[in-house]
Amino acid sequence: MAKKERTFAAKLAHESRTSHKETCSVCGKEKVPVIYLAARTGLKDTWRPQRRRVKICDCNRKEIYG
Repeated sequence: MAKKERTFAAKLAHESRTSHKETCSVCGKEKVPVIYLAARTGLKDTWRPQRRRVKICDCNRKEIYG
C-alpha cells in the first residue's frame, strides 16, 4: 500500500509546531539560519563549493559576511 502524501497545509502546520525560535544570548535578537558557501580545494587542485548552515544575528554578522 502506498504511503499517503502530506498536503502543503499539513507541512506548514507541522513546521509551525516544530519550529523553535533561537535567540542570541548576547544581543537578544533572533538568530536567522543561512547557508554559508565557501570555496574549498579538492583533489588535483580543483575548487569545490562547501555549504554549511549557520545561524547569524547582529553579533556574529561581521564574522560570517566578512
